[in-house]
Amino acid sequence: MEYGNAIQEGNVELVKYGMKIVEKMKELDISAACLADMFHLTWSAVEYATYVEETKNCTTCQCTPYIHQKKNERQWIFNVLDAMGKMPSGLTGGNNLWVGSWGTCRKISVVKNNQGQLWKGQYCLARLNPYNRDNPLKSIGPSGPPDERCYQNPNATVSPPEEDPNDSKCFDLIPLINFGLCMPDTCTAYDVRKMVKFGYGGVEALVGRDLVCNVTVECRNEREEAEISQSPLSMFALVLLSFLIIMVIFGSIYDYVVVNDMKENGTFNYNAQQWPIVSSAFFIKSLLAFSANTNLKKVMETEDKGDQISCLYGLRFLSMGWIILGHLYYYIARSLTTDNLIPTLINFPQMFYTQIIVQAPLAVDSFFFLSGLLACYITFKKLLKDKSIKRAQILSVGGWLVIYLRRYLRLTPMYVFVMLMNVTLFTFVSNGPFWRPIEPEGCKHTWWVNLLYLNNFLMQDVECCMGWTWYMANDFQFHVILFPIIVISLYLNKKVGYAISGLMIVASTIAKLVIMEIKEYPPAPLLTAKLTIVQKLDAYWSDVYMMPYIRCGPFICGCLVGYVMIDLTLEKKNSIEYKLSWRNAAIGWTISTILGLYSVFGLYEYARTGDISNWWRILYVVMGRNGFSFALSWVTFACSTGNGGLVTKILAFKTFIPLGKITFGAYLIHPILLQIYNLSRPQPFHFTTFFQMVDLTSSPLFIHPFQFVHFIETVFISYFAALIIHLLVEAPNQIFEGLLFGGMTKPRQPKEIQKRDGDAIATENERAPMITEKNGVH
Repeated sequence: MEYGNAIQEGNVELVKYGMKIVEKMKELDISAACLADMFHLTWSAVEYATYVEETKNCTTCQCTPYIHQKKNERQWIFNVLDAMGKMPSGLTGGNNLWVGSWGTCRKISVVKNNQGQLWKGQYCLARLNPYNRDNPLKSIGPSGPPDERCYQNPNATVSPPEEDPNDSKCFDLIPLINFGLCMPDTCTAYDVRKMVKFGYGGVEALVGRDLVCNVTVECRNEREEAEISQSPLSMFALVLLSFLIIMVIFGSIYDYVVVNDMKENGTFNYNAQQWPIVSSAFFIKSLLAFSANTNLKKVMETEDKGDQISCLYGLRFLSMGWIILGHLYYYIARSLTTDNLIPTLINFPQMFYTQIIVQAPLAVDSFFFLSGLLACYITFKKLLKDKSIKRAQILSVGGWLVIYLRRYLRLTPMYVFVMLMNVTLFTFVSNGPFWRPIEPEGCKHTWWVNLLYLNNFLMQDVECCMGWTWYMANDFQFHVILFPIIVISLYLNKKVGYAISGLMIVASTIAKLVIMEIKEYPPAPLLTAKLTIVQKLDAYWSDVYMMPYIRCGPFICGCLVGYVMIDLTLEKKNSIEYKLSWRNAAIGWTISTILGLYSVFGLYEYARTGDISNWWRILYVVMGRNGFSFALSWVTFACSTGNGGLVTKILAFKTFIPLGKITFGAYLIHPILLQIYNLSRPQPFHFTTFFQMVDLTSSPLFIHPFQFVHFIETVFISYFAALIIHLLVEAPNQIFEGLLFGGMTKPRQPKEIQKRDGDAIATENERAPMITEKNGVH
């Protein structure tokens, strides 16, 4: 601001100081093109200031037009200065967003020489991270014991306090300042980083201490090297996407025009299960696999086939909605685009009804539970009711290897597709002052770890690629390790199976309790007034939150419920109805309601104050998530066996059926969509009480209409995108999987046997599309 005023007032000496700074930058490792454009900027400013000084006393009509002409020619200088970040209001509230004007900077384009070369503006956002000693959360978190020096004689010699070894480390969670810079597009992010370090180095010299630990710079411009055509991987993704779209178009046309006509004439006799995979008709089958007509009909089909657990439709969709609601707030905070972030984080959990949001991680347990339930229910139905799987086959290593392979092939293609789009095309879909790639490193270091489903264990300190897919790693590990143990033990000896399952739940709970006590972690990943979990987030994430030996309880409970539903109804071929007395049903619903409410609202006082007694903390560690799993177990069992009443009717609502079938896609894509929305903001976002689920009368009983609409929009867009991905990738992949394994197994068996018994365990989709474990989510 001072520099701009000096130019307008003709203060040449002050304006020339800018040229001296650029001269000093020659000593830095900055590209020549960048320095040349910076010199052109400062030289133009000096030229204009000189002209203003020389014509300051000119008031005649002859020189006035020339003054205006000169000002218009040099207006771009003031646009550059105007686009720079400036000190905002709300500093005491934690506003660290000095973003300036992205739009103004990107519009600057002036001829800088007689060759017609342009000086074009590019917007860069510099994030300056402080040292841990200046961590703003230290003054918010729980206070330690009183300093012993407070009780010493004031005249006594007191040794200085010992320095915390962590104070010299960088505090990367919240930047000290996010500073917007309008720079020439010839400058790279490296150049800008060098100039920023040069600038704050002078400030540190004045105050006599180091203030900034690290600087990161993100620049966006329209130069050729920044275009999508310069990224080979992005071009491959574009070609792949185009190919899939073309296949869907041609497959749909062929299905609608040719196949439907043949069916009407009775001349079509296509059966994908009978044709060998190497036949000449494989191309036609591949083309029809992409038919949107057929695949959309399968998604929209709501007919109850009799052997489905109808209430799981609602459980899956509502749990996904709960997760999206939690992520809606999580990704707003994580995007660091909020100008009052810290006050909001402190105040938000102090309202009772916001526990529904801050406890959204509980919804992940719903999907672990559903995954175990469906796997064991279908397996034991085929083992004990249909008799399609024999004892020797359930004990066969080869049979289990086929199950693992089919599960991997069912999940991974869609996972790879979304990851590829995330690190390529989605990087170019938007722009703005906060815009940056959703995956800063492009998953180039750890993509293979994700595809091995080991991203909850390996290389978390190197790169966290699609961090929300830790759920998939856990779930896959449960199916590889726990699933066969539970199935085999329950099949061979029911009592031993129950005992082993119970011991695993107890062992998991004890392991969690021990880690919590040793590491002094909070009882749940819960936002509190003292921001305890925020300060320990990284450590809690890697030690507790995504560890399978901590998260396995709901999966085991689901397996047990699936087995019990079959075991109690062995005499009923196609039904699992099992009526309970009204007293037993009432007791079950009462206990499950208490446990469910305790799981969600049991830590409200802790969230409100940030303080919790040790015994209450231990109680929640032991019973919080376990209680939620037990509540889910009862709701599912009661609704599935005919004891759910109104709850069953709600959860089995027909509208939930199509949504449940594409939930896996919604799980993969919704965090990406939320981050694209948040990072595309042109200006900082400001939390108010109106946004925090409060209506216009400030009543805590209602959700504010704007927030409710925003949530509904997010759910709608996520599921619409999931439907598109389903038609492009998921549905064709299911058909190709059937063709692949059908071709492998058919030569080995008579025609009347449709598939190997060993494979039958893993083919939930073929009999009930809604009960695929991959539709689990977080």
